[in-house]
Amino acid sequence: MLIARLEPENNIETILDGIAQSEDQTPMIVIGNHNTKFGNYLKQKFAENTNIRFIGAVYNQMHLDNLRYFSNLYFHGHSVGGANPSLLEAMASGALIVAHKNEFNSAILKENARYFLTAGDVKKIVLQTKKSDNLRLIQNNLDAIASEFNWDKINGEYLQLFEEKLSSNH
Repeated sequence: MLIARLEPENNIETILDGIAQSEDQTPMIVIGNHNTKFGNYLKQKFAENTNIRFIGAVYNQMHLDNLRYFSNLYFHGHSVGGANPSLLEAMASGALIVAHKNEFNSAILKENARYFLTAGDVKKIVLQTKKSDNLRLIQNNLDAIASEFNWDKINGEYLQLFEEKLSSNH
């Protein structure tokens, strides 16, 4: 499954090309507003792939977390920006993450994900990767959420920065 704004920079077409090339018939759920120019293009391009299902936007956080948790693979194709909130949500939900290989995703996930750049990479991952064989990666991400990406730690780091700046001005 994947959850994203259906925009080219989120590598959705690359992911879906890999899914189609794999010929794996496991359902691939695409969550996001698909009533856009690019969304319509994707729906048309992959219309013959009955396992690729565009279900639209889902805003209920509990439903999204359950979908992530119960998916075999969770694709995160975002290629711009920093610590994307949806990536942290995927880590916290116990998903096995397959992320676009870039500096932003690698800085957050480190070695605790499978990475892709091409549709061929996606195809290989789909055919060779099972969530049940990668429980250590999932646990490492859950541990990272608890230790590195929690509000107490983040707020404490901001407080320390502010205190350092205030003390250096005196």
